Amino acid sequence: MNTSTAINLFARAVVRERRIPFEITAAPSDTGLRAFQSLRRQAKSNGLQGMSLAEINAEITKTRNRRGKGTSLC
Repeated sequence: MNTSTAINLFARAVVRERRIPFEITAAPSDTGLRAFQSLRRQAKSNGLQGMSLAEINAEITKTRNRRGKGTSLC
């Protein structure tokens, strides 16, 4: 089967099934989990655990203003 035929078959399956015709998965990343857990420990030790999104954005804005950037994430 050439590339053109394969793409046409894939496109027809997407239209027919109204979804990608196979499951997309990724192996769990142990590195990502360890990094996340490290960030949670840092937040807890700094008394920042449980902050709302508004509080997080206010902290980001305050830090950027101190550095002279003045832009926010939201």
